[in-house]
Amino acid sequence: MNRILKETVFSYYDDWVKKEIQPNIQITEEELYILGNIQGLRRVIQNVIKNGLDHGEKKIRIVLERDQNQAVLRITNQVMHPEQINTDHVFERFYKADTARSKTSTGLGLSIAKELVSRMNGEIGAEIEGREFIVEMRFLIVTSPRQRTKLPTIT
Repeated sequence: MNRILKETVFSYYDDWVKKEIQPNIQITEEELYILGNIQGLRRVIQNVIKNGLDHGEKKIRIVLERDQNQAVLRITNQVMHPEQINTDHVFERFYKADTARSKTSTGLGLSIAKELVSRMNGEIGAEIEGREFIVEMRFLIVTSPRQRTKLPTIT
């Protein structure tokens, strides 16, 4: 998970430079392995980061850490009008917190992220703390990369 996160975060370098954003990135040194799909995980991270770039202000924080047997990924961005965001609905298709979002957004990014996280047996949620919009994802950690090949065969 660390490698995929680093690669995906780095792919936004030009976007951050252009918007004069210096992301606060904290990725655990411990290699975390999850049962998941590489392309799906990359798409989830992209959708959440893009949501922050499109609708947030100039602060973004990305944290990957271990919490007991789970890999926890938090992507936080500062928002202008947190009172307009209903965290109970942000993962619904076509949800837009305010009219300004309709110009650049389809309202699908976070709903796609939720679907992909769910398919990887993870959990995703959102909350507002002050002016920060936080998306948190949790995935069960597997003990080694080899454990990924020990999944039962479905017949």
